[in-house]
Amino acid sequence: MFLSIVTPTFNRGYILGVCYQSLLAQTCKDFEWIVVDDGSSDNTEELVQTFIAENNLDIKYVKQENGGKHIAHNTGVEHAQGEMFLCLDSDDQLTENAVEFAKGYWQENKADGIVGILAKRGAISNREAICGTWQDGLKSATMFDLCNKYGFSGDTALFFKTEILKKEKFVSFAGERFIPETALYCEIDKYGAMLLLDKVLYLTEYLPDGLTAKYHTLLRKNPNGTAYTYYQQLCMSRGAKQKLKYAVLTQIYKSLSKDKKQVCFNKRKGWLLMGWLPAMLYKKRFLAKFKDGEK
Repeated sequence: MFLSIVTPTFNRGYILGVCYQSLLAQTCKDFEWIVVDDGSSDNTEELVQTFIAENNLDIKYVKQENGGKHIAHNTGVEHAQGEMFLCLDSDDQLTENAVEFAKGYWQENKADGIVGILAKRGAISNREAICGTWQDGLKSATMFDLCNKYGFSGDTALFFKTEILKKEKFVSFAGERFIPETALYCEIDKYGAMLLLDKVLYLTEYLPDGLTAKYHTLLRKNPNGTAYTYYQQLCMSRGAKQKLKYAVLTQIYKSLSKDKKQVCFNKRKGWLLMGWLPAMLYKKRFLAKFKDGEK
């Protein structure tokens, strides 16, 4: 099997059918759909059971206690059997040829040191890319370098080798139910680069009850995972300016932690020390920029 598509979901029964329809429309059905229900109290389970009864797709339904998207993602990885893995949010869709195109591109271009495919994400309304671009001739890059070296920004469609995800799952912190996805991407980058595919394969619409709409609130409410994520980026940084930036951000969120034993970092101690004072001076103004509900 080429692809495992995993959809973590929480009380999204009202929109999950649209995601399902986009999978039914795929020109290539060489995939499984794993729906990980993160403790929903709505009609999600009944809805997915109707999808399964239709017998049009290979669907697995897994329900767990509410733990957050990152824990649901890990659960999906445990059940995944495809060569490649894609996380498809419950309110998002794939273009009709997404699986077919990704499969062909992977078979033609996979090589040692390549860990997956990074394609573009577009708006549901017009299917135009909602992310940046990269320079001509750039065929592959780690996710960290793509953003920090080549200046790329924006959401993407990420197809990873499943065997790597089974080794590198999201870390979790006691009392927290969110961690930025970059925390996992930094670990994956250690295995190699992503093939860059300049084509929209994934369609999205940012809803008021989605994670994106309350992203900075989630960062503040989950400071251990956020500090850990910025620390991972600090460890991957090269230039002094970049290192100081991530050291400051690490210290800002570490200072919000109620259990600092969970965020004891052993590398880059010199940079963390240099970042402490500016972090304390800048923290109040930095956090004030992001009010509840802001992106």
